[in-house]
Amino acid sequence: FTLKAALCVRGFLPECSLGVDVQADVVLLVDGSYSIGVANFAKVRAFLEVLVNTFDIGPNKVQIALVQYSRDSHTEFHLNTHQDVDAVVKAVRTFPYRGGSTNTGRAMTYVREKIFQSSRGARANVPRVTILITDGKSSDAFKDPATKLRNADVEIFAVGVKDAVRSELEAIANAPAETHVYTVEDFDAFQRISKELTQSIYAGPAKNLVTSDVSASSFRTTWTAAPGNVQAYKVRWKSLFSGEQGDKTVPGDETSTVLDGLSPETRYQVSVIAAYDHKDSEPLTGLETTDGERDSLTVSHETERTMKVTWTPALGSVLNYRLKHVPVDGGREVVLKLPGTAASTVLKRLQPDTSYSVSVLPVYKRGDGKARQGVGTTRTLVQDSAPRNLLTSEPTKTSFRVSWDPAPGEVRGYRVTFHPSGSAVDQGELMVGPYDNTVVLEELR
Repeated sequence: FTLKAALCVRGFLPECSLGVDVQADVVLLVDGSYSIGVANFAKVRAFLEVLVNTFDIGPNKVQIALVQYSRDSHTEFHLNTHQDVDAVVKAVRTFPYRGGSTNTGRAMTYVREKIFQSSRGARANVPRVTILITDGKSSDAFKDPATKLRNADVEIFAVGVKDAVRSELEAIANAPAETHVYTVEDFDAFQRISKELTQSIYAGPAKNLVTSDVSASSFRTTWTAAPGNVQAYKVRWKSLFSGEQGDKTVPGDETSTVLDGLSPETRYQVSVIAAYDHKDSEPLTGLETTDGERDSLTVSHETERTMKVTWTPALGSVLNYRLKHVPVDGGREVVLKLPGTAASTVLKRLQPDTSYSVSVLPVYKRGDGKARQGVGTTRTLVQDSAPRNLLTSEPTKTSFRVSWDPAPGEVRGYRVTFHPSGSAVDQGELMVGPYDNTVVLEELR
């Protein structure tokens, strides 16, 4: 939660409003030490009144609490004490100046332990904000209390005046300092700070990033909506392995999207950023790993010298496939490089009656994928045997196709002869290669 017009100061930006749908629990943590003095404390009250008038206050909207601190901390009113802006303004105008030292660290611990409690009106799943206003250096340790308050999911803004140490304010407030830390030279400059605070936009991150529907090439990302008027969500992803990255924009009223076109078995970092009118929120991040790719390979149509290898195409953008085959009992390994669009091939010039181990490995730009494996066995060599199962198909007026089962053995080619039925006239002849088992006969009568 980043304040808009801390937030959108009424009178400077009349059209600017946090909106009736915005909820927040805001604690004003005010330095009431002796160094401020009665006259300047009146200016602090005036500044707080400007801020309070920024909010749409109510039990289901923005709640305001006020804590004054010096040596000790004192609750002027709790989050659920006042139900409307008029009551809060009246309390701000009249709370007393207490005086004392500047124990900022103890005050932040007090806010965390005593104010942001459900018994005092703090609500679950509502943005929590603390606005610290101080004029001097803390008298006690403050870094650890500030860290604990931020870790309790409280966003801290710091306004420093007079002798305030900016480095101390930056150590207390949330990052970035440009939108969370403000300093002025004296109390009369509060009005200018109010104008500067109008540049800080209400911009909170989404929460509760969840992934689901994971496959080898995609997964769904879902989150809890960020507060306020979100224009859109910027969803970005990056592979932790290769640096592969992408992004997409999701409408502000949606809280889920599918990231696709991903690589299998890859760890991705996902970021969801809420985009507001004038700035983006801090990213909400998470990690997910895509599934392994499908793993199917079959060997079929074995002959004495050939076999067909078929595989399920790998997911993602495959550059090429690396196919290896080697006799199971040992022998020379053959490596083939096939196009990334291939899904089958015929292995040739194999040894008869031999079992072969076959693997097909997809190659990506990022590296090798998972290999698919299988085993096929060539047939026993039979000499001088004829082809079998002659079939015809695809007839036209002047052609038809002839197909057959390959002959076993060391075939050097096929001679296909043909002539009109019942006549040896106009006999034709074609020669076909040893690895072909089909041909189209053309220019027929």
